[in-house]
Amino acid sequence: MPRMLAETSIADRLAALPRLRPVLAAVAAVRDGQGVYLVGGTVRDILLGAPGFDVDLAVEGDGVRLAEALARQLGGRVRSHDAFGTAVVEHGADEQVDVVTARRERYEAPAALPVVEPGTIDDDLARRDFTINAMAASLGPDDLGRLVDPFHGRRDLDARMIRVLHDGSFVDDPTRIFRAIRYATRYGFALDGHTLELARSAIGEQLVARLTPARLRDELVLLLDEVQAPASIRRLGELGPDSLRAGHERAAALFERLLELRDEYALAIPSWRLGLEALAREGGDEMQSLLEALALRRQDARAVTAAVNVGPRLAEELRQARTPADVVSLAEPYPEDAPLMALALAETPAVRDYFERLRDVRLEVDGSDLAGLGLEESPRVGEVLAELRRRKLNGELDGRDSELAAARELIAR
Repeated sequence: MPRMLAETSIADRLAALPRLRPVLAAVAAVRDGQGVYLVGGTVRDILLGAPGFDVDLAVEGDGVRLAEALARQLGGRVRSHDAFGTAVVEHGADEQVDVVTARRERYEAPAALPVVEPGTIDDDLARRDFTINAMAASLGPDDLGRLVDPFHGRRDLDARMIRVLHDGSFVDDPTRIFRAIRYATRYGFALDGHTLELARSAIGEQLVARLTPARLRDELVLLLDEVQAPASIRRLGELGPDSLRAGHERAAALFERLLELRDEYALAIPSWRLGLEALAREGGDEMQSLLEALALRRQDARAVTAAVNVGPRLAEELRQARTPADVVSLAEPYPEDAPLMALALAETPAVRDYFERLRDVRLEVDGSDLAGLGLEESPRVGEVLAELRRRKLNGELDGRDSELAAARELIAR
């Protein structure tokens, strides 16, 4: 039997992690007989040897009060949410401990938020999404590191498998479909056959459409911000009909191209937004309608809309632009997502020139210089500055002196 499956305590692993030592000591000092456990993704990532694990604790008792005691012991501070029985302890050099009161959940309707109440560690693990996230490690003095694994998460971790806890998992919470894909792609795992069928059934029954726009947006952002997000798009396509798979394959390829160009030109566009744009462009009418319903911030919604609706048109218009100033006048009114989409769809020298040179062309004179030349504040100031920039873009001006000379000429007219 592999060591991973035979191991029933991970005390040695916990003791070997420098980040955990102050937390373990603090818990031992303040637990006051309560059951305190490392839970979920923390245990999963420690078993996988992931260095950047989060520290999540579940308490069979009052999680908020324990968090307050931990903060005092660690010399940190606590942010608590009494209504939910949760708290965050911040300590040390940017360290954080998330504390929850162990609880049980029930869902009164598909895709609804759960009703929660205090419970045991077994109750808390039973409410989780996948077996590899339904493990806990005790931090008690007599059983430090004892593994609580009622759903055989160790076995699935060893088999590199994503498995739901029960048949109604995706019905209760369809966002788990996106999390299944995210974990599978991140760790290189597979969905077990039954879980795969349950996910396909939930998508076929359009349970995802029952999610609130905010919940759907948050899950998509998490999915599309992962390093291997294009692969996740491909996996999502495999959960739907064959017609959906082709669109997701195109969307994944477009997403990869957008990311490549974004990084080449060091643009401050978040990965998830490029992923949404690729899905909306290539994922079909159903996907575009779904994305349009997301509760995006206004600036993000504008950027996505510009990339999807304007970007393809810009590709052709910029190809026909006659001067550098024409290129800028076409591209600049839109968020950078739009010309980036144009370049991703068609390799166009004019768009390359825009990103490599033209978008950074700025005048060395401004409105105060024009006032010094006798031009009073009026719409004419903007007109003169626009004409000066047009000339500079087209190579007719080469510095402050030439800009001032051209400004005098324009003002004299």
